[in-house]
Amino acid sequence: MAQQFDHLTAITAELLHLSDDLRIREVQSERWVHYPRAKAALAAMDRLAAHPRTTRMPSLAIYGDSGMGKTMLMKKFCEFTLRSSIRARASSASRCCRSS
Repeated sequence: MAQQFDHLTAITAELLHLSDDLRIREVQSERWVHYPRAKAALAAMDRLAAHPRTTRMPSLAIYGDSGMGKTMLMKKFCEFTLRSSIRARASSASRCCRSS
């Protein structure tokens, strides 16, 4: 029986042991797919976020049909930026505490 599911990742195979309701909920939840264009867009957004503040800031337009992932791209960027900001602050705080 295990051979029947060899094509699944270990994390996905673990879902097989859940109830039908939990598996359905998991399947219906949002997924992030690392497409090359999404990766490039995130990198461009990251460069823009790191740009020094000026009176004429560069910008980026992201367009596409409905359901193509524009909002999810922004959510992913905000999530990554927030995590990076928290890590940077924690690192800064730990350096500050060590020096005292």
